[in-house]
Amino acid sequence: MIFNDPRFHWISVVPSNSDFPLAYKGQLLNKQDYLEHWGKWIIIENRGHLDELATKLDPSVESRAIHSIKYTREPERELGMDECAMLVFCDDRERDEVWEILSGFGVTLQAWVYDRQTIEMWMPGGLLIEAWIGAHGLEGEAAEEVRRETQRKYDEWLSFIGEHGEQTGGPWSFELM
Repeated sequence: MIFNDPRFHWISVVPSNSDFPLAYKGQLLNKQDYLEHWGKWIIIENRGHLDELATKLDPSVESRAIHSIKYTREPERELGMDECAMLVFCDDRERDEVWEILSGFGVTLQAWVYDRQTIEMWMPGGLLIEAWIGAHGLEGEAAEEVRRETQRKYDEWLSFIGEHGEQTGGPWSFELM
């Protein structure tokens, strides 16, 4: 199901039953497994192409061959991007199978990033958060507030993954990430 609510920064492709826990071969990932194995293929393209690709990939998300997808509504210009980014999420132990699906739809760029790397880049002092702060001209307390809020959001996101992989603290969404 493609979830395209203009109030949100991301367009998401998720299973229609909305229950899509972080799992590998039916086993829920605990926080350690998530940080070790979870990541995403990154596809950089124009928005129209990503809209078409999302439609083609939706059946693979519904069948759980792909965990989930999200892509930007607009290019992240403050991060120096001229095109939109699509993130295709999966466990690294399934990434070759997911790549086969993507390449079957003509995707040729292979860029894989672990979520732990993304988290590091968005933590205070990380490449992405500092670029975002700089692009918005934030300094002093305003910049520190963004760093604190980003840290809080990632801490909240990680708190939703229980010791045995169960979801805790209520439902999560891509907008938390």
